[in-house]
Amino acid sequence: MIKVSIFFFLAALSVSLSLHAQNDTSKLHSDNTPKHSHLRISMITGAPGLDPMESFGHSCIRIVDSEETGRGHDLIYNYGFYEEFTKNVYTQWATGKMNCFLETVTFKELMVQFEEEKRGLTEQVLILTGDQKESINSFLKDNIRKEKRYYDYNSFYDNCSTRIRDMLIKVLGPGFIPGQVIGPGSRLTFRDVSINLYCPQQHKYWVGLGLNLLFASRTDRVMSNFDAMYDPWYLSAILNKATLNGEKLCAERVQLTPAAVDWSSNINEPFIWSVVIALLTAGSLLYKKTMVYGRIMSLILLFATGIMGCYMVYFWMMDCEPAWKENYNILWALPVNLVIPFCKPQIKKYYAITAIALLICCFLFHIFRIQEFALRELTFAWIAMLWVYAAMYHRAAAAISAKNVKFK
Repeated sequence: MIKVSIFFFLAALSVSLSLHAQNDTSKLHSDNTPKHSHLRISMITGAPGLDPMESFGHSCIRIVDSEETGRGHDLIYNYGFYEEFTKNVYTQWATGKMNCFLETVTFKELMVQFEEEKRGLTEQVLILTGDQKESINSFLKDNIRKEKRYYDYNSFYDNCSTRIRDMLIKVLGPGFIPGQVIGPGSRLTFRDVSINLYCPQQHKYWVGLGLNLLFASRTDRVMSNFDAMYDPWYLSAILNKATLNGEKLCAERVQLTPAAVDWSSNINEPFIWSVVIALLTAGSLLYKKTMVYGRIMSLILLFATGIMGCYMVYFWMMDCEPAWKENYNILWALPVNLVIPFCKPQIKKYYAITAIALLICCFLFHIFRIQEFALRELTFAWIAMLWVYAAMYHRAAAAISAKNVKFK
């Protein structure tokens, strides 16, 4: 009897443990995580910083691997690294050939950097199956190989954010549906979202003017919802509303470090300088006593705009950023301005008329959104140029009349 009782007890215990194990397994798959995995994958979004190259934020991928120890336990995959060129990223960027690459840093290293710079960091955990996590992990490990890690940076079509967007599309397949943030009737352009949004907010007026002069008519194309994911903030917002096979892709955003950058308010210096230049130029050209100073100001403006125009043509013609091509700023920053002071009066007369007509075209191009110009900073400078060309025309016409009288 004792043996029989022991047998039934062990049998009952076995059945009980089996049922308990089944209940645990069902609980494992009933929570928000579709499948258990040793990987935890999230997207990290960095807020803008004080440095001009940090004006538009940053995106990267975080992978926590519970099976790894040491450095490989918590890694950041960052597409924002660049090759040093004379140890100056600005020199490299100005050539139009910034060679970027994928690199890893530890999460701790990233946190230290952003805390020092007082830049905010947010995290969005991706709700994926174990297989999907493995696919993303494998994709990044494959892309960090030397022959695949490098790419030519493109501000709007190939950067740290678009690399993450394209990876998700490729790895997750057609089940990945980005959230709708940019409506079909939107008229937002790349210039609106980047240069005209971030730079004024951060009081980076010189940076904004420089970018508006460099980025050409292609920057004024209307963005689609897909295009908007070039921007880290928009990528984060779109992924926050994205779905994967009908289910939410991301957990709620978590603030890792607060955004505490001090955007010190200051005056719009380019605008002030534009007003000063216009007043000095127009005022000195109005009176005979100050005409010498007016001619000096005219030469300064002609040479300055001529040099700018040469740079714009150079960036237009060279194999570099597509957004730098078709730059209609050369309608007022005329490269010929460098040589026109040394030309004959007959040439100057017709050149002045042409230059005035081109300045009027600039206003029309802006109104019809062929290309947007930095009118706030440039309007008074353009008025100064109108005075220069008007004075050039009158002097040339007077010189031609005097020459004709002499010959008679």
